[in-house]
Amino acid sequence: MTSFRPTKIEQLAIEAKLNLIFGAKVYDSLFLGFEVMEVAKDELRAWAPSEHRAAVIEVRYSGTVAWIAQTVFKRPIRQVTVLLRGMKHDVCEQPAFWPSSSLGFTRTF
Repeated sequence: MTSFRPTKIEQLAIEAKLNLIFGAKVYDSLFLGFEVMEVAKDELRAWAPSEHRAAVIEVRYSGTVAWIAQTVFKRPIRQVTVLLRGMKHDVCEQPAFWPSSSLGFTRTF
């Protein structure tokens, strides 16, 4: 399986093109914190800072994200998978998320 992680320059190029294509309003509301983790075969795997952002990016904007990634990586991207930051792409079990108590949330068992 051919996979690689983007360089810092490639990540910045993707961010710049996303901002250029979608504009500041959409970029700031959805793509701030968006990070491409790897490209495996023809799949781009990325993280977003919230589950909502990940879902919106994957459902509404994955085609454009794939097109932008193709221009940066110069290889076909046929699928875009976006998960909440910290989740793993290749396993079914995911780490439990417990918000910090400093945010006003508490854990109850």
